[in-house]
Amino acid sequence: MSNSPTPVTAMAPSPLPDQSVETTFHVEVMTDPDTGQPMLLLSRDASLGDLQVATTDQAITGAAMAHAAIGNALQLALDYQASTQQRRTEQPRTWTIADSLTGMPLKGTCMSGCSGFHVEWGSGQADAKDFSCTQYDQANTTELPIGCGGDSGKDGPTLSVEIKSYPVHPDEAMRIPHAAVEVTEDHYIEDLDPNGLAAVIDKLEQRVAAMRVRHAELVRIRNEYLGRQA
Repeated sequence: MSNSPTPVTAMAPSPLPDQSVETTFHVEVMTDPDTGQPMLLLSRDASLGDLQVATTDQAITGAAMAHAAIGNALQLALDYQASTQQRRTEQPRTWTIADSLTGMPLKGTCMSGCSGFHVEWGSGQADAKDFSCTQYDQANTTELPIGCGGDSGKDGPTLSVEIKSYPVHPDEAMRIPHAAVEVTEDHYIEDLDPNGLAAVIDKLEQRVAAMRVRHAELVRIRNEYLGRQA
């Protein structure tokens, strides 16, 4: 097995065009002065110029639109960060090992950001289909008490997003960096009262925001990989 030097390079920021994202979602309940009955009011205008009586379904639709706009705003912030910061990177590791099935040499390059230990290097051989690079979701701090059956559950990382690549896989599509969302089947968060369910929703919303960060990282790594193949 051989490894190439890993010089540090700095990537210059790219310009970002002027743009903005904004949203307003105002909901209130007030008593109708004429009937004495409660009314649900909804507005999507910052000055409340369009405040009007609404149904619960209209409020749900408005909330979904507001969440989408918030997601777009977060993506814009991430794009800004990427465009204004220089990224110091190490040249991906290159290596040669033997195919454990054929004995033929396998020469590959680690995916950018690969944090895999690669125990295969110790033996000098690996199955081309199994050798993988992984960037672990080390920033995931979202934990929920997920249990199964009679198990009451214990706090553990939830919806971790790993970025993976199989650099010498026979199927070239598997070599392109892709995401793997770690979700455990048949595990539930049970016995939730309204406050408990609200807490789960809050944590999942936080996790979705963090997953958007991982999405941006996946796009960057894929573009870097495809650029090396051009």
